[in-house]
Amino acid sequence: MIIEITIKVIPLKPNERIIQLRQKLGLSGNQLAKLAGMAQSTVSSIESGKTSPTVESLERICHALGITLSDFFADDSDQFPPDLLQLIETAKKLTPEERKNLNLFLQSTLERTGKNE
Repeated sequence: MIIEITIKVIPLKPNERIIQLRQKLGLSGNQLAKLAGMAQSTVSSIESGKTSPTVESLERICHALGITLSDFFADDSDQFPPDLLQLIETAKKLTPEERKNLNLFLQSTLERTGKNE
């Protein structure tokens, strides 16, 4: 019996991605607006999801964040905490049988601690 573990990354909405990147840099919404040369109310409206960013405004925000549009839409493995990324990398080195046993161990641990819901 082979048990596969699939991890699906659900892409963030543009407003959520902007917030994520802004916070990663330690910027406030007002600071981002100033760096992007935009009104603070515009950035706030985009971040809250009330309005969608135009291509031009998204380019300005990306420039202020020090990234390209391509970077903005790229799969960001930082969405996983470092310890989970390390676990995945380690599991890749295991044989299918070892991964099966690891998965069974993890499932039994979750059951024992009541976290399997």
